[in-house]
Amino acid sequence: MTSTTISLSTLSQTKLALHSARHGFSNPIHGIVLGRRRSSADDSHSSSSLEVLDVIPVCHEVPTKPIVDMALRLADAHLQLSDKEEGVGGGDKLQIVGWYTANSVASDSEELVPNVSACRIASSMAESSSNDGFVLLLLSVSHMVTLLDSMGNSSNNNTSICAVFERDGNTKTFTQKVDSSRITNASSTMGEVVSRALSAISNFSPEYGSMNGGDVAGGSSMEELVIYDYVDHVDGFKKREDLDEMDWIGNGAVNKFVSSRL
Repeated sequence: MTSTTISLSTLSQTKLALHSARHGFSNPIHGIVLGRRRSSADDSHSSSSLEVLDVIPVCHEVPTKPIVDMALRLADAHLQLSDKEEGVGGGDKLQIVGWYTANSVASDSEELVPNVSACRIASSMAESSSNDGFVLLLLSVSHMVTLLDSMGNSSNNNTSICAVFERDGNTKTFTQKVDSSRITNASSTMGEVVSRALSAISNFSPEYGSMNGGDVAGGSSMEELVIYDYVDHVDGFKKREDLDEMDWIGNGAVNKFVSSRL
């Protein structure tokens, strides 16, 4: 018997939420999922788990092949360099374990199935990798709004804000939704952290695509929190802007924000 569980970190879900919210939910967003795979076995039972630990935002538009290919190459090079510098090896290495997306239209029907582009990218990544267990994360804006509305109710504010899809064994496409019983949040404070992060976005309001002001968490004003993707980096290069500030792979400001609240 084999069982698989998937753990979603607060950092990964916060970046997903920020990436979508920054673009007003009006554009599809795409990015790379990072994590670690674990497995164990005895005489009668084997188990495996996937820890989704971080994400790397790629674009806020329908992705082109050059954008996806270059972003994946740069992300992979970054991971290899980080492992070498930190002396990390074996099962502790951070790996590319999937893709994430949010559809461009925030409606119930649009949140049931990932967009075609994301499914194709995830399938291509799985085909070219020797590792099993790739996942496709689909951000649910309705879940995000529910989470924000339920702040203060500890029984309702820790639901994952994304659905997880696996590769269908028959069709080889990422349309097989993972049962929620197999998905856990790595931290019980996920809901509060995501809510506070969204409140740090200038002019954000917890409505579909609304950017008309207000502190969604009901807290005091905070320094604006910005997340960057690979396309932002490319556009910044074209405009000769400060690329050091556009830390699209690490988004260190978001990392610092989340770690200070865990």
